[in-house]
Amino acid sequence: MRKQQRNVAIVVWVAFLLAIAAEGVFFSIFNPDDLAMAAGHEWEALGAYTVGFFCFWVSFAVCGLLAVRLTQTLPKERLRHFA
Repeated sequence: MRKQQRNVAIVVWVAFLLAIAAEGVFFSIFNPDDLAMAAGHEWEALGAYTVGFFCFWVSFAVCGLLAVRLTQTLPKERLRHFA
């Protein structure tokens, strides 16, 4: 497996685990039925949990991938080009 693919796999897996924890904390504080009433929609609790999980997962994955991308070093050939 290439280094870039390995980094993506690690970030997505860690984001998945963080989304589980974040969803647990978030929905321990906020009731999905109360959130649906405040938004003016009629959601089932399971739908709110699912949408919340995927929103957390995507946001954590994007942040992690951005961090990996910004911390990668340039090869020495490209560094000489910018100097």
